[in-house]
Order: sequence, then structure tokens, then C-alpha cells
Amino acid sequence: MIYLLLLIPGGLLFAQNSHQHAPDQVQQSFHKDYPDAGNARWSQSNGQWHADFNDHSQADNGEMVAHYDRYGHHVDTHIPYDRNDVPAPVVDHVQLKYRSAQQYRYTRIEHPNGNEFFQVKVNLHGRAKTVYMDEQGHERHYEDHH
Repeated sequence: MIYLLLLIPGGLLFAQNSHQHAPDQVQQSFHKDYPDAGNARWSQSNGQWHADFNDHSQADNGEMVAHYDRYGHHVDTHIPYDRNDVPAPVVDHVQLKYRSAQQYRYTRIEHPNGNEFFQVKVNLHGRAKTVYMDEQGHERHYEDHH
């Protein structure tokens, strides 16, 4: 019985550490997509791997999170944006439609196929609301599984 109790903490530690090391094919895809990335911190949820890193490429996007499926296919990348860097149509639409909202947070979502848009999170009357928009400020439907 005591032997089993000693094994449990070690098993839990191993289970926690296994979530921090992405499979080789996921890491290879990441390094191919982001060769100038800083050290990635890996996590896993909803069947996807998430690489949280700093972009050191010429684009210098700063903090980013790249999402991959378990086979190493790039799902999308989330890049937090400062309000001043968000296209005016996006900011104008959100502020007009959600006037009483507070705490606007903007994230650019980039897809490997070139489809890009913004995720806007607002606090509306004490409730979190997420809206997706293209660069022209048109709302779009998006199934974000992260």
C-alpha cells in the first residue's frame, strides 16, 4: 500500500511534464514556420499544442501563440495587438456597436492560408464578449477552439 502511495506523486509529476514537451513533428513544424522564434513554452489543451514565444524575425511581432494539431499542422497564430496598431475600421466598429463596453483587447489571428482577422474581447455589462472581425471592420463567424 505504501509503495502505491509513493508511485502516485511520481506519476502525477510525469503526467504534468508530458504536457510541456510537444511531439517531435509538432516541434519540427513550429521551427519550420518560425525559425527566428525565441524559446517556446509548450502547453496542450483541446487536442492542440500551443507554443507561446517571442518573434525575433524581421516582422518582430513580439509575443505570439502558435497553435498546432497533434500531427503538426499549423492551425493559427494569435498575436496580441496594441489598440493603436489595430486598423481604424475594426476599432471604430467595436466602439460604435459596443459603446458601453470596457477593457477592449485586440488579438490578430493569422492562418497559414493567409486568412487574417481580429479577435476583440470586451467586457460588456460585467460579461465577457468575444467578436471576430476582418480588417474592414465586418464581423465574422469563427470557431476558436483554444
